[in-house]
Amino acid sequence: MTVGRGAGRGRRVWWITRRVLGWPVLIAALVTAVLFGLGLVNPWRLVVLEYQFGNPMLGLLVVPPMALVGMWLALPVVNEATQAYRLGLRLLLMVLSLVGVIGWGVFGAHFSFEPRVAAQSPNGKFTVVLVKDRDIPPNQYVRIWHGSGLTAREVADLGRGCGTVKVRFRSAYQLEVSTAYGDWVVELDPDTGEPRQRLGQRCGDPPVPVG
Repeated sequence: MTVGRGAGRGRRVWWITRRVLGWPVLIAALVTAVLFGLGLVNPWRLVVLEYQFGNPMLGLLVVPPMALVGMWLALPVVNEATQAYRLGLRLLLMVLSLVGVIGWGVFGAHFSFEPRVAAQSPNGKFTVVLVKDRDIPPNQYVRIWHGSGLTAREVADLGRGCGTVKVRFRSAYQLEVSTAYGDWVVELDPDTGEPRQRLGQRCGDPPVPVG
């Protein structure tokens, strides 16, 4: 009897432990899925969403396995007849996990962006970053961020700079963009950071007015 009670107590402790571990993992998977969803839409153009959660292949690689582990811990299958939906959901998560591994291996780099800070305005209001174009290396996109930290927003895309690109602020609202084809001056709106010129479509073209 003592052995039986001990075994029963041990099973109860294990069930409780599984749930204590599993529910935080499930909640984390849900939050992560929401962040990746927002990263794809990103109506606020928040930098943290675009560059940390804007890769759908990374989302597929991370969220389904996390949810699968959380389900296995927090929602175990006790009765296959009455909990068939749990088995079905587990199977779906397994398939999505496999798709995520394959998708990340094939397309992950296409959706990955690694911005590099090139210059910051003297007043600290705007930041210029260079984002590599993985489809047409070694060209880079020149983009402007407004603000800092979690509230930083991407306010403008100056276009593609060819070859080696360097950027510096000539004043708080005036940029000098140097590419392999020349040096160009771009003026920014003092309030929004929107550029009044964009880099030309072809490498040797000078900036063109916006609008």
